[in-house]
Amino acid sequence: MVDYLVILLFVFFCFRFAKNLGKTFPLFDLVALLYLLQYCLASMYMYMSGSENVYLMALEKEDYLTYAIISCICFFIGLFSVQFNFKLEKLSISSRDASQLGRTLLIISLVSSLLMIFLPNSLSTILNFFVMLNTIGLYCLVFSNKKSDKIVIIVYFSVIAITSILNALLIEFIIFSVFLLIFINYRYKISRKIKLVVIFSSFIFLIMFQGIKNDYRQDTWQSSVDQSFMTKVNLLSNLFNYNSFVSLFDTNFFQNDSILGMMSRLNQGWQTSMVMKHVPDNVDFAYGMEFVSDIEAVIVPRFLSPNKRKVNDYERFNYYTGYGLRKGTSMSVGIFGDFYLNFGYFGSFFALFIFGNLVSRLLLFFYKKFILRNHIYLIWIPYFFSYLIRPGNEFFMVLNHLVKALIIFYIINKFYLSRRKMKNNLIK
Repeated sequence: MVDYLVILLFVFFCFRFAKNLGKTFPLFDLVALLYLLQYCLASMYMYMSGSENVYLMALEKEDYLTYAIISCICFFIGLFSVQFNFKLEKLSISSRDASQLGRTLLIISLVSSLLMIFLPNSLSTILNFFVMLNTIGLYCLVFSNKKSDKIVIIVYFSVIAITSILNALLIEFIIFSVFLLIFINYRYKISRKIKLVVIFSSFIFLIMFQGIKNDYRQDTWQSSVDQSFMTKVNLLSNLFNYNSFVSLFDTNFFQNDSILGMMSRLNQGWQTSMVMKHVPDNVDFAYGMEFVSDIEAVIVPRFLSPNKRKVNDYERFNYYTGYGLRKGTSMSVGIFGDFYLNFGYFGSFFALFIFGNLVSRLLLFFYKKFILRNHIYLIWIPYFFSYLIRPGNEFFMVLNHLVKALIIFYIINKFYLSRRKMKNNLIK
């Protein structure tokens, strides 16, 4: 019964996402799809595959999936509880403004990347937020009519794609590509057939890449191996061939190494199920104190609180899961694991609804305050909420990124508005 409910909800949100794409910004539909995929569908696949690798679930199927699907539903109800009356079928964005702002953001990102080479590591975290402005700049250039800006998009996209693939780290590239496709669809109104072809071919590529990724990483991450660009390209081309494509169809769906690799990577139920098995039998609930620590860590600078909360702390992970991560290994308990250990089984359902409602109200405020006045502000939505949808996140990461992203937006927006005002005064 739970299996059918998961599949039904996933199909429903696939339909909603496709329907709303180009009409409004389907952020919450995308969030729903990815949470169902990470916490439910990927976990279902692991149960059905009977795999005995490290991603095997810690709880019985019905026990875990019941909690996961109720958590998803409560979170989604919170996300969609606020009424949005925005239609973005006809975006009105100045080509000149898009070009100027996009180039400005790319320059800020490039300068920040260079500064990270020379400045101490203590400043690298905040600088990384400025580096991430490169994707926002590219989204902005999508609405520019200048040919040079289109060339910039192609070059940047190629660099990000090649770098991500050769380093076998695709999460950032996948998120960037999804949002880029959304903005391109707004600008050029892509046909449904083309969108389906792009989605299907991307899905096949991801499955194939997962099938060869372990071999590729073993060869390229060895210190004795030549780490040059051409060496990685040659190695990848040797692994990525016709045989790797055929292997997608020559075994049972639930025993396919490529699909298993992709699903195990996406599966966030592994961490959540370990938390549920370990808490409260071996470790008591945090009763919200971990959330208090998260909020304090976001607000208070590290130089004032050197021992404050760290991202993906292995000691915290081991404490609440009973697992034995080695020092230096980064891993989180996931969003649902965070809510469970703080508020318990039933309390987490209510807390997830509140969390979804707050996120929805924040987006509603941003729509009314900025996007309705100038549609160009739409490009900032992925910047604010990218950590909400990516695998391996936790509440602290989502909150930390959101707060710092809003601060940076405030700074950039003040600079952008003052610059526009100065130019308008000069024109007058």
